[in-house]
Amino acid sequence: MKKMMASLITGVLLFMGINSVAQAGAYNLYGVYFAWDNNFNNSNIAWSPSSGQYPQWTASFNFSSNSLYGYPASIRGWHYGWNPTGDTLFPKKISSVTTIPAAFSYASGGSNMAGDFAYDMFLRNDSQKSTPQLEVMIWAGNNSYPIGQPIATGVITENGVTYDLWYGDNSAAGYYVYTFLPQRSSVPASLPTSGSANIDIMHFFNKLKGRASFSTSMYLDVVEAGCEIVRGNGWVSTTWFQVNAQ
Repeated sequence: MKKMMASLITGVLLFMGINSVAQAGAYNLYGVYFAWDNNFNNSNIAWSPSSGQYPQWTASFNFSSNSLYGYPASIRGWHYGWNPTGDTLFPKKISSVTTIPAAFSYASGGSNMAGDFAYDMFLRNDSQKSTPQLEVMIWAGNNSYPIGQPIATGVITENGVTYDLWYGDNSAAGYYVYTFLPQRSSVPASLPTSGSANIDIMHFFNKLKGRASFSTSMYLDVVEAGCEIVRGNGWVSTTWFQVNAQ
């Protein structure tokens, strides 16, 4: 039941994201980056961005039941064709890129907390900056399950963390999703109070070569770093985010 709920929750994420883009919602600019509250269905989430140089924000909430209430995130690129910064780094054709260094740190506090801190990437078969045709997620601290099923174990070790690979049909959004999930013997009781995921995203894309739905001829539209809010009385925060592609 828990896996089914997590799959349903994750499947809703991008379906709801389409409507969220049309409404834009609260966001803040940081040069080539922006932070966005990505608040689904006007959920009761109090979102506050920082005034610093890099995208930082805090989202406070109180939800007692499991659902997907939002994915506040720090972003570089085009989310469903939307980018208020004017930055032109993305889209990037995967075959033309050798490295995508990314740094993401986060924090949380509260009780009964559930969800996942994660990178989220959208890809297309062309450079049209439009609706995604594939989603790739790299999870950091979490206490939930991705959409789909595990298809490979120990596929990559990055910065001391070993990941399993999950794959599933995000039917509500209309495309498939790959999720790199840190290996664990059991699901943590709550979200971590702090953590980071400093990685080269290109290393993960290299592990998808030859797999269904993915091709190095695809274009990467965006890299996002945020938290899927599932439950809890507390707050989550992105304390640092930086990404490039060369």
